Amino acid sequence: MITHKRLLFLFACLTFVLLVACEPLAPEQTPRYIVVTGETPGAGVPTPTFLLGGAADSSPGPAGVETSVPAIAAGTVNTPVPSETPTPPPVTPTEASFFCAESAGRVIEASFFSAVAGTDVSYRMYQPPCFYDTLQRYPYVILLHGTGYDDAMWIDLNVPEIMDQGIANGTLPPMVLIMPDGGFLSELNDQPDGNSYESLILDELMPAVEADFCVWGGRQGRAIGGISRGGFWAFSIALRHPDLFSAVGGHSPHFEDDNAPPESNPLTLASRVNLDEYPLRIYLDHAAEDYVSPNAIRMSEILRAGGIEHEYLINPTGNHDVEYWGAHVAEYLSFYGQAWPLDVMALPSCLEPNPE
Repeated sequence: MITHKRLLFLFACLTFVLLVACEPLAPEQTPRYIVVTGETPGAGVPTPTFLLGGAADSSPGPAGVETSVPAIAAGTVNTPVPSETPTPPPVTPTEASFFCAESAGRVIEASFFSAVAGTDVSYRMYQPPCFYDTLQRYPYVILLHGTGYDDAMWIDLNVPEIMDQGIANGTLPPMVLIMPDGGFLSELNDQPDGNSYESLILDELMPAVEADFCVWGGRQGRAIGGISRGGFWAFSIALRHPDLFSAVGGHSPHFEDDNAPPESNPLTLASRVNLDEYPLRIYLDHAAEDYVSPNAIRMSEILRAGGIEHEYLINPTGNHDVEYWGAHVAEYLSFYGQAWPLDVMALPSCLEPNPE
């Protein structure tokens, strides 16, 4: 015989089951994509343009109001859908176009003696298909690895395969990737007497690459980016020398006050830099729960306060690891290459002086 207490218990259990079963599913989280452009009238502060559902919401928010980023720092991720980067149409071969029979590029390993490091420094170089056949100057990107990694990091993230596929289908331009092994210099928190990671890259790596290969050696043909600690150094170098690079990217960038003295620290440099003469295309991204988030947010705020345009992508899932970077590396390459021509014959000629 069922007692009154048992009936109450069964009713409570049934109610609980129904409530759980009817609980609405949480919406799938999508990235928040913030493109900071323009200026807020009367405030001198750029307004973030939130790209929702494939279209830009151009209505300005309140001047100086942090409408989204601090919320993400607190762990709240909203769900706007980023607009897709327009896919360039495939190049239609013309009489002037170069036909390349190769379907894949190559990765070579090279090295040079570094007076800065006091030892040989190795780097890997991705060369697009038919690199030696076109007699054109290819734009190039210097890609810096994170702490605990070396020049194989970007190779392990499948950048050669992604480049080959993008060039073949006309979504990525033919470009060279330079991936140096930063060694102990990339781990130093100070830069004594010119023996710095920056000096190695600017005074030794770049001259070696531009002397030995047909690459576009002007600022319009160069970009620099990095992952984690590499993102720190990419921003440090580009913000100190915007006359040498056209674009900079930081992917889960590890911006910390104690990574370098103020004169080399990106957070300080961003508050001082003047990009009127040499504008930089700037890209930031990280996972919402990444431990680097607070200072990446801080970087975006500093750039906004200075009226500096930049792209900032916060992904709702992922961590500070190779799984996250591998999932987004194609986006990084798309950013770096978006200003360069898809047709290799539109590049400067190796038979003419290097354009600035």
